[in-house]
Amino acid sequence: MKLLFLSHQGDLGGATSAMVEGIEALVARGHTAEVWMPDHGTMIDKLEALGVRARVMTMPLWASTKGRKRWRLRWRTWRATAPLAAAMREAKPDLVVTNTIALGVGALAAERAGLKHVWWIHEFGREDHGLEFAWGDARTAKIMTRTTARAIVNSDAVAAKYAHFLPREKIVRIYYRIDPTPAANVPDLEPAGAFHLALPGSLNPQKGQGDAIAALTILARDDKRPHLHFFGEGAEGYTARLRAAARDGGVEAQTHFHGHVRDLGARLAKANAVLVTSRNEAFGRVTVEALRANVLVIASDAGGTRELIDDGKTGLLYPPGDGAALARQIARVMDDSTYARNLAAAGAAWAAPRFGVAEFADNLEAALKRA
Repeated sequence: MKLLFLSHQGDLGGATSAMVEGIEALVARGHTAEVWMPDHGTMIDKLEALGVRARVMTMPLWASTKGRKRWRLRWRTWRATAPLAAAMREAKPDLVVTNTIALGVGALAAERAGLKHVWWIHEFGREDHGLEFAWGDARTAKIMTRTTARAIVNSDAVAAKYAHFLPREKIVRIYYRIDPTPAANVPDLEPAGAFHLALPGSLNPQKGQGDAIAALTILARDDKRPHLHFFGEGAEGYTARLRAAARDGGVEAQTHFHGHVRDLGARLAKANAVLVTSRNEAFGRVTVEALRANVLVIASDAGGTRELIDDGKTGLLYPPGDGAALARQIARVMDDSTYARNLAAAGAAWAAPRFGVAEFADNLEAALKRA
């Protein structure tokens, strides 16, 4: 197959990393691929290493936060459709794959060019990123149904959401490929001998990091003082609120902001437990990375995360937004190191056969061939 992938950004992130891993698997099986993106970014080096051409094209989003600029997004999408369709006719792919629900112009252009189109959906949209469609849900669903040969989703939770937009028979769930954590020379978490909690991800309210600060504050009242390590960057205002909450709760000395770091997986492996506090994670790449690194995961019981953690068997869950419940789960594993190790081992054993390269490649190739 000759495949054309459309990305909403040029930088590597959760969705674009999955796309690059998919392209790598497909190229290894003899298929060819090209990627169009709206800007240059960090993804280009990865694609060039695979021998995949990357091209910058005008591709406006058709979704925004809180429905902002709705008419402008409609106009930009309509105006970009014809030139994008002409470029597709020239490229002559067998299949066009849009790598996000936020970008609709690719589906419209593929329809205009007489090409089959696939959505690769990595997000809920409204529930995780606050996105609203410029044409509204009902009209967007009609457009998606009309222009879609197949929709690939990353969790059963996302499949359930888009079953309201698309015929269920067009939707196929494919979990990501998540490789074992590579070895890397990273420093141990400080201070030595403390119980360390790692919380990776961008700092924003949807990620729910405030739950962790609340849990530390509650634990401190019982003289339990784990150290919390944030790995990720975010808006200055929200980061300042997290710092203020730690200071007001008397846990400032236990809270560490590391910002963006290299070799994140190896750093997570240094922790006693990884926290996933997101309000509604579509899949949970970090959750699986931690499981594969043999680290205990304590996660919010929401979205795709509940598909990855069997509470009390392969990890621990807590109701999102409930800092007291999170504190209780942390206290359980602080008080019983054997229980914590057994949970981590069970999580690693569950994850190992489910997120490998071969299964991911088989499922992705089969879905695209059917499309």
